[in-house]
Amino acid sequence: MKLLRHALPLLTLSLLACPPGGDQPQTTGPKPDTECPKELGTKCKVLKDETEKLTVEYHVLVAPETKHEEAEKHLQAIYRHLMTRRDTTPTQLSGFLYTNEAQFNTPPLSPVGSVIQKPGDKAPTFENKIAKELWQQVEEALKIAERADRKMKLKRKLEYVAEADKGKVTVTLPFTEGNNDEWAKDLSFNQVMGFFSQFAMDLFNNIPDLKVFVFAAQWKDQSVANIECNRADFGALHLRDIEERIGQIGGRAYLELTEGKTSDAAAEKRLAARKAAEYRKITTFLKGKAIISAQLK
Repeated sequence: MKLLRHALPLLTLSLLACPPGGDQPQTTGPKPDTECPKELGTKCKVLKDETEKLTVEYHVLVAPETKHEEAEKHLQAIYRHLMTRRDTTPTQLSGFLYTNEAQFNTPPLSPVGSVIQKPGDKAPTFENKIAKELWQQVEEALKIAERADRKMKLKRKLEYVAEADKGKVTVTLPFTEGNNDEWAKDLSFNQVMGFFSQFAMDLFNNIPDLKVFVFAAQWKDQSVANIECNRADFGALHLRDIEERIGQIGGRAYLELTEGKTSDAAAEKRLAARKAAEYRKITTFLKGKAIISAQLK
């Protein structure tokens, strides 16, 4: 009986120490996602979801045809999801977006987008590596939304066509009087070439995939110039150097005026001739690809 009384407390302690459900300990901590947030679409797949204390690392695969704007929305959806899916808000999170599983499985990781928030950050940092569509790049390069003709909703305004499959952009510019729909009273060769040069630099320098740029100038309901330039042409023309020389020509003309060496009319005529000589280097180089109306002098 004494032996039995001593054994009972030991048996009770042994039973209390055993976890329910057998020898396996009960899993603790948040369960990882097995499905993506609905905003990421049906083709989405969770590649990795790891939480350690209040630090979250999240990797998801989305459709290979995902566009830049869609990726932007996906990253924002990932951030909202990670910040709100549990009662405890993470203090550090890293969300990564992939359009091909090899980007995740082949070291080093090469996500097409990410959202990162570190402890102490007031806001997350988003990075979207998916290139914008050609038309979006044109809008940004030429600052279309900031143009006066768009703000004033003019009928005669700059128009463009972006052909992504050809890497080609055509810009058509009507030369009007100030900020209205009336045609300009006069138009010169130098004015047209100045716009061609600026547009070519804006587009080729800011759109890596641009292959061909076409500039069409309209005046008094007629086409007065059509200039085609490919990327090889652009590199050979050195338009920045031409514009710098033209700037120096203007500086010399101003100096001659201030020193009283010439009249206003003579200085203006000489300046126009010098500018035209520089711009004709462009049309001579492009040969048959630069068609200029005889109306332009």
